[in-house]
Amino acid sequence: MSRSTFPQRIDSFTELFDLPADKVAAALELQQLKQKTTLNNDEQNKISALSAQLQDYMITPETMNKLQDAIVEIETFFDGNVRQYILAKQKEWDTYVNDFADVGDWEPTGKYRRQNIIHYNGNLWLCTQDVVADSVHTPDKDSTHYRQMAYKGDKGDIGLNAVYKGEWSGGVNYKAGDAVSIRVDKPWNPIDVVFVAKKDNEGQMPSIDKASDYWFPYREMLVGTFDFEATTTPIHPDIHYIQLLD
Repeated sequence: MSRSTFPQRIDSFTELFDLPADKVAAALELQQLKQKTTLNNDEQNKISALSAQLQDYMITPETMNKLQDAIVEIETFFDGNVRQYILAKQKEWDTYVNDFADVGDWEPTGKYRRQNIIHYNGNLWLCTQDVVADSVHTPDKDSTHYRQMAYKGDKGDIGLNAVYKGEWSGGVNYKAGDAVSIRVDKPWNPIDVVFVAKKDNEGQMPSIDKASDYWFPYREMLVGTFDFEATTTPIHPDIHYIQLLD
């Protein structure tokens, strides 16, 4: 029979202390009495009295047995209850995670499970419970089975993914990612051509007529009336030029 009361109640144990000097003589007397093979009534009574006097300083077999029983009860409770609870919850969680899956576009005859993610009219929807779809109860009209998770955003304008620093200046220390413009009078009459810094630089002017280790053109296409082929004027190898004919 277990000496532990766990898990019905929390076990209590006697707090033990180091043996003080004034109890050493009593402890030695108790030790001597317990070494005897036979005891008379007075000696037995003396052992009982000394044991009561020294109970806060002794670890007895009863104390150790109760502690061991308490440990066994804790292990048994953990193995039979806590461990099984964790395993059951893990299995439940695995099922939950596995059902939380993108199953593609919504079909009017599809069969969907709770936590399935579907696409409908460009938006994402979550199934809140198992459902057999039909053409009448679409995700946007059936709040019982579907909940919208994400909305299709509006198409944004293409922007410069850099920090524009204005017209290029030879006295500015530019950092990688900075954008500048240079003004060209002809053949664009006039036009600002934007360049983006490849790396930190100062005094390295970008040019439309040749490649640079420091700059690259943000727009790779230019339009004008100038005829490059009829002249020896070079053009940046990364720029595509469209000539307008009269």
